Amino acid sequence: MRKNSVFNQENSYLNSWYNITKGFGEFFKERSADLEITPAEAMLLSKIYYKDGISQREIAHSLIVSEANITKTFKKLEGKELVYKTVDEDNNARRNLHLTEKGEATFERCIEIFGEFDEITFEDYDSEEKEKMEKQLKKISDKSLNIIKK
Repeated sequence: MRKNSVFNQENSYLNSWYNITKGFGEFFKERSADLEITPAEAMLLSKIYYKDGISQREIAHSLIVSEANITKTFKKLEGKELVYKTVDEDNNARRNLHLTEKGEATFERCIEIFGEFDEITFEDYDSEEKEKMEKQLKKISDKSLNIIKK
């Protein structure tokens, strides 16, 4: 006999999570084809956009990935002329990350794409329902991150 699990429950949050991720991935890929950027690269750009001069270590910590992962992604973005780094005046070992003008324009287009997905996804929700859903997802997100931080 086969075991019952979240995989065969149509309404399970894990199936929904998978579908949301898949749907967003395809939506982003379609809308951002001219940008030649991935959602993960957009997240790295967001950290620099909102905190110019941030370090790779700070980004790795906030995205909960390895510094090697950030280094690899940064090099790809650098090759696309979206980012650059400078030596910190107070700490020669620290590299501060910045967006180029092209990087800023690219990320601002990402903001539009993410916003469009948000609008479509929540078009049938009023602001109170959306806020409640966001709080629930944040709680699930925090709990899942606590699992990997242990």
